[in-house]
Amino acid sequence: MIHKSAQATRRYMEFISAMCQYQPAQAVADKFGHSVTTVCEWDKHILSIRLPPPNLNRLRVLLVDEKAVRRRHNYVTVVMNGDTRELVFMKEGKKKETLLEFLDSLKDRQKASIQAVAMDRAGAYLAAVREGLPQADAVFDKFHIIQNLNRALDDVRRGEYREAARNKSPEIRLIKGQRFNLFRLPENRSEAQTLRLRQLLDANGNLSAAHLLCEQLRLLWDYQHRGYAERYLRDWVSWARESGLRPMIRFANGLWRDRESVLSYIRHGITTGPLEAFNGTIERILRRACGMRDLEYLFLKIRQETVK
Repeated sequence: MIHKSAQATRRYMEFISAMCQYQPAQAVADKFGHSVTTVCEWDKHILSIRLPPPNLNRLRVLLVDEKAVRRRHNYVTVVMNGDTRELVFMKEGKKKETLLEFLDSLKDRQKASIQAVAMDRAGAYLAAVREGLPQADAVFDKFHIIQNLNRALDDVRRGEYREAARNKSPEIRLIKGQRFNLFRLPENRSEAQTLRLRQLLDANGNLSAAHLLCEQLRLLWDYQHRGYAERYLRDWVSWARESGLRPMIRFANGLWRDRESVLSYIRHGITTGPLEAFNGTIERILRRACGMRDLEYLFLKIRQETVK
C-alpha cells in the first residue's frame, strides 16, 4: 500500500529505515536514489510508529547527564533508566527547568517508585531533583568527583611549575610532562612512569601531599556503612585543610558541603557510568544521521539503540 504523503509503500519505508540503522543516511540516499531529506523523513516516520513510548512505570533509578550534540556547545539533557538502560527523555538545555519538565510529566505513582538519581555535581540537576523528587536520593557520580579532584591536583601542579619557573629551579624538569602521570592509577603506570613519579614526589612536598590526598579519597567508595564513610570523609577533609594547599582546600570544602549526595553512593552504589559509556553510540548516531536540528528525530535514533 502506497503511503499517501511519502509516495512509497510502508514496506519500502521500513526497509530504508532498517538500512539507516547501520549506514549513514547520505549513503542510503545515494544507494537508492533518494534525497537525504526524504530518507531521514521516512526513517523518522517509521521509528515514530515502531518504537514504543518510554516505559515510565516502575522506575527505580535514573541516570542524568548532559550531552553536546551540536557545535558551539549546544547541550541536551539525557535521562536513562538505570536498571534497563532505556533512554526515557532527551531535550535541549541543561538547566533546572529542562529536567523538571520530565519529572513533572511523571504521575505521582511513577515518581514514588524512584529511589535515586545519579548525576554530576551540576547544581541545576540537583535543584530539579530536590524539587521534583523530594523523596529520592541524589547520588553524585564518583567518577565526576574524581575528575574534579584531578583538576584540583592539576592546579597544584601548575602552581608548583610556575614557582619553579620563577626561581629557575631544576625541579621544573621533574614537573614538566607529569600531568597525566599524576592522575594514573598505580596499576596503569609503567615502571618508567612509576620511577619518574617517585622522583617528583620525593622532590616536591606540595605535590606529594596533594597526590597522597587523591589516593586516600579513592578509599571512600570502598565503605559499605554510611556512618563509617562519613567519618572517613570528615577526616579526609581535615587532612586536606591541614595541607594548606588552596586547590585541595576548595575542593574539600565543596565535597563536605555536598556530603549527603556524595555519601548516597554508599546506599545505592550507582554511577552515571552506563550513560557515559553510551556516549560512543550517540557519537556514531550523530555521524550517521542527518538533520541534527531535529532533536525529536535524534531522540528516536538514540532510543532505537536502547529499546530491546
